[in-house]
Amino acid sequence: MGNFKFNIGIIGGGIGGVAAAVALHRAGIHATVYERANELREVGAGMMLWPNATRVLKELGLLERVAALSGPNHRFLVRSSTGSILMNIGLGHFDVPALCTRRSDLLDALISALPPHRVCLGHDFAHLERQSSSVGIRFTNGVSVEHDFLIGADGIRSRVRSQSLGVHETIYRGYTVWRGMARLKSSVPDGSNSETWGRGKRFGILHTGADRFTWYAAANTDPDHVDSTEGRQRELLQMFAGWHAPVESLIAGTEEGAILKNGAYDLPPLKRWGHGRVMLLGDAAHPCTPNLGLGGCMALEDALVLAKSFCKEATPELALRRYESLRRRRTRHVQQRSLLMGHIGQWENLLIAAGRQVITGLLPAKIFERNLRNIYSYAA
Repeated sequence: MGNFKFNIGIIGGGIGGVAAAVALHRAGIHATVYERANELREVGAGMMLWPNATRVLKELGLLERVAALSGPNHRFLVRSSTGSILMNIGLGHFDVPALCTRRSDLLDALISALPPHRVCLGHDFAHLERQSSSVGIRFTNGVSVEHDFLIGADGIRSRVRSQSLGVHETIYRGYTVWRGMARLKSSVPDGSNSETWGRGKRFGILHTGADRFTWYAAANTDPDHVDSTEGRQRELLQMFAGWHAPVESLIAGTEEGAILKNGAYDLPPLKRWGHGRVMLLGDAAHPCTPNLGLGGCMALEDALVLAKSFCKEATPELALRRYESLRRRRTRHVQQRSLLMGHIGQWENLLIAAGRQVITGLLPAKIFERNLRNIYSYAA
């Protein structure tokens, strides 16, 4: 395979789409990314890069660059709102590190591995047209292109998915997630990231290198939650008032306009990800709630498995089927685990939340470490 005998169009310039283009380029396959935004920027403050993801970056030749801009991730602490450590989960020793990084730094690293003009900005996907030996793509700006195959990496509300496989209504899981990033001189132990559990609320702290911390907050809300008239920052400060340091300092240290907000949505596992010459990748194929920090990691895995499938099969059509069959079981497992962790973390009933705290404090961390090792040991 390879030698640019066929070309692929990728809709979506997020981590999954650009990573797929990089992996395909390294396999000798010409891929072009189409992004609707006029500038390429990854929306989102920071993210976990577990060993299953840094293993992909190593194979793409990008791990050293990303690691130099990231924070270490050796242990994950589960805390109560007063700061008590309920569980101290060691990540163990892997062949590659676990990191916390800014999404924008990861995206910049991926783009650096592409030849010029492989990312087309300002191209908002409108519709696709199936041809006998190609896929026609039309954009809202009037431009039309044709590719041998099309990859939809356009997120949970994928237009490629709805046009290729029909409409799938996303499911709201009962809570909203806010994200931000702040600079802070903090006493948070180096390499110890954490999530704090309250009643119907959670707060996560990730050290993304130097004095930068990315944070996320989750709270049970209606799906049509409207921002407070006082603004997101003030609303969150009231919501998490009295929580252990540095929760309030992180919120206060984030500019109002830089606080991102999204409802927690996902989809049940799809019956199929593609049809003919069209295939899905990342959140377009298997969106999950953000409770394990694995969404971006799964997209990186997808990208590498897709490229390797093209190298191993006799025809591109067989490669697409191989990719889907290799990825379905793993992504379904992650979707289900993430959904379960979200349900547990968002418990609001006083007695149930108190019981959760007691049980979490009693459970051996080794149980969780073993389960996590099974997830993070995956090699694409």
